[in-house]
Amino acid sequence: MTSYKEALLVGGIRIGANVLMIVALFLAMYMASKNVASSMMTFCIWFFGLIIPLWVGAIMLIRHVRKKAAASVTSFVCLPGMREPCLVEWKVCSGAGKAER
Repeated sequence: MTSYKEALLVGGIRIGANVLMIVALFLAMYMASKNVASSMMTFCIWFFGLIIPLWVGAIMLIRHVRKKAAASVTSFVCLPGMREPCLVEWKVCSGAGKAER
């Protein structure tokens, strides 16, 4: 998978999560309007009860996509002092001893 496809897929996940967040907002407002006595509490319970799992799931899905479909110039490497592998982008210099700026 190229980095373009990966970025497109990650962008699609983020856009989908934002659309679902707007749906959760409207649902929470609707449920709060049904219970006028404790509308603020009802709104908070519905809104945060939907938003927190939504974004945790979106973040986990993005990490899964980046781990499984890493671009050809990137790879996961276990670095010293790190618990999990880190995504590293590799660059090859043209001459020995000359670093790009």
